[in-house]
Amino acid sequence: MTFTEWDLSEYEDPALYDIENQGCPELSLLLTWIQQQAVNAGPIMDLACGTGRLTIPVAEAGYAVIGIDLHEGMLEQARAKASQRSDISIQWMQQDLTALNLATEAPFAYMVGNSFQHFLTNELQNRLLQSVRSLLSDNGIFVFDTRFPTSDELLQPQEEEYWRSITIGSQKQCDVYTQSVYDPVTQIQHYTIIRRFREGEKTVMKRTSTIHLRYTYPQELARLLELNGFELLHLYGNWSAEPLQASSSMIVICRKV
Repeated sequence: MTFTEWDLSEYEDPALYDIENQGCPELSLLLTWIQQQAVNAGPIMDLACGTGRLTIPVAEAGYAVIGIDLHEGMLEQARAKASQRSDISIQWMQQDLTALNLATEAPFAYMVGNSFQHFLTNELQNRLLQSVRSLLSDNGIFVFDTRFPTSDELLQPQEEEYWRSITIGSQKQCDVYTQSVYDPVTQIQHYTIIRRFREGEKTVMKRTSTIHLRYTYPQELARLLELNGFELLHLYGNWSAEPLQASSSMIVICRKV
C-alpha cells in the first residue's frame, strides 16, 4: 500500500474530528507506563497522533513528544492547537507508520484510537510492527488498542443506522449514521459514515465518508507480536487495566525483545 492509497476520507475535516473525539481516557494508563520507562533516554512517540488529542496532554505532563501521522491536515490542526502553548515540547512529523524514518530512538511509543485497525493485511500489520520496533530503544515499550471482534461488533446491520448526534456551536447539529459490511475472509469491516448537518429541523448539508477496519483476534494478536519481535506483557480489556473480556476493547502492552 503506497502513501496515496490509504483511505483518509473520514479524516478530511480535522476541526469536526476534534469535536467528535474529545476526552483522554487513555492518559492515566499511558502516563503510568511512561513513568516506568527511562524516558530521559529519548522522546515519547505518539503514532497516528491525529490532531494531538493525546500528544498535547502527554507533553503537558512534562515529556518531549514526537507526534507522527500520515494526514497533513490533521497535523496542521495539531500544530495550531499546540502553538498556543509555549511550555510544551512537541515535534510534528508526517510519515507512513509502516516506513518510519527518525534520527532518534524512543523508550516508549503508543498508538491509540484503534488506529491499529487501519492496517488491513497481514503484510501491513507486520510492516507496522517492524517499523515501530526499529524506532524503539532496547526493551522499549509499545502500547496500542484495537477493538475486540465480538459478534455484536462484526454483525451490524447493513442498512443505514443512527449512531449519535454531535452539537456544533450553538446553532448546528450533526446526526451521524453508519452502514457496515463485514468480510469474514479478510476480517475487514467496511463502513460508510453519513453525516447530516442540520440547523433546527432543517438538514443543510450531507457528507459521506468511508472507513475500513481490520479485526484481529486475541490469540492471533499474541502470535503476531511474537513474530515481529515483541513480548506481550499485558492484554487488558479497557484503559482502566481491567481483565480482557469478549465484550471489551483490547489494550496491548508489549516490549521490544
